[in-house]
Amino acid sequence: MLRRSKNKLFRTKVCLVFVLLGLCLLVSGCWDRRELQERNFVLAVGLDYANEPTDNKEQAEQRVETFSQPHGRKVYRLSLQILNISPTGSGGSGGGGDSGQKGTPRHYVISNTGQTMFEMVRDLSGQVGRSLWFEHIQTIVINEEILKQDGIKPIIDFFSRDSEMRARIRVVTTPGEAKKILEYKAPNGEPSGLLINYLLRNHVKNAHLMGARTDLGYVLQYLSKNADFVLPRAEIGGEVLKVSGGIMVKKDKMVGVMDEYTTQGIKMIRATEKSMLITVPCPVHPDNIFTFELFQHDTKLTPHVEGDQIYFTLDIYMIGNIGELQRCPGEGHKGTDLEFLRMLEVAFAAEVERNVLYSWKMAQQSKADVVAAGQALKANEPKTWEKVKDHWDDVFPTTRLIPSVNITIRGTGERT
Repeated sequence: MLRRSKNKLFRTKVCLVFVLLGLCLLVSGCWDRRELQERNFVLAVGLDYANEPTDNKEQAEQRVETFSQPHGRKVYRLSLQILNISPTGSGGSGGGGDSGQKGTPRHYVISNTGQTMFEMVRDLSGQVGRSLWFEHIQTIVINEEILKQDGIKPIIDFFSRDSEMRARIRVVTTPGEAKKILEYKAPNGEPSGLLINYLLRNHVKNAHLMGARTDLGYVLQYLSKNADFVLPRAEIGGEVLKVSGGIMVKKDKMVGVMDEYTTQGIKMIRATEKSMLITVPCPVHPDNIFTFELFQHDTKLTPHVEGDQIYFTLDIYMIGNIGELQRCPGEGHKGTDLEFLRMLEVAFAAEVERNVLYSWKMAQQSKADVVAAGQALKANEPKTWEKVKDHWDDVFPTTRLIPSVNITIRGTGERT
């Protein structure tokens, strides 16, 4: 009995020691702790081709913003937008611009030229006094010339491997210089990297924004599946930065541009719209416009196979309100008139049909299956998909879309 008691006491002491050691680990400090002001937070990345300098000033600037390469060429220019959190700044992470207390800019842009992203990032540490931190990056802006010629794979590989990158980073294209997007000064002083990220969140209400399923994580999934996809587009005009429309990417390279109308139709086909506005002219006075506000929808794209022919049906059911009725002269259109509401429902449904057919045609002209027709065929008709998957790029442009749209107007707003 005495020996058993001693053994039990010994085991209890050993367990107590391990518990105390575990508690010590919990209350210990962070061994690699670093203060916020000791980091350079990268908010956005811009990718352009490395242009040849045109004068002595540009030659001197490019000579400093680069490095000697043992291999490769000066293909790309990598630009980073960095948030400055320093004691001399104005404080707070929500501001921006050049309004620091002692003239210290809240955010600034640095650049480098080379071929590999990783090498350019590491060499950029020679331009900043603190380590670069990518875990809060908001946006990657890519010049469209790169996507047309080289594709997205050579430049996105680094962002897929680095542990500091996040899957929710916004990937955006621009027809102009990506560096100019990063240097843009928003009216509220907000860094453009944050601004674009916030703008794309509005895709749930703005049908002109291609914001759903365009993050870095989705882009990497599309590339791994060798699938076609779309990316949103940003452009600067004068003093205005706007994100609208998008581009079509076939497997890896850009093959087409989508305007706002095409973007809206693509979103309806893919059922990624949450809310949108549909407009039609007054049947009697075409200069006046009626507006339908979508609140709820049910969309289904279904493939059909008849012999060697493949076609798709698109069933769309929408519920919403009258958003705006521009009063026609001499016409007493009222939201309480049931006959008038039925006429509007038919007109709005016809407009949706026109929109989706137009966008389907634009995708076919680019031979880019950004409407996920192949995915629907694979899920519903796997045997047919096995026959056509190797030449789907030639089959998709020949497929027909038959839309069926039903719209119900549930409300007329605060006033009739």
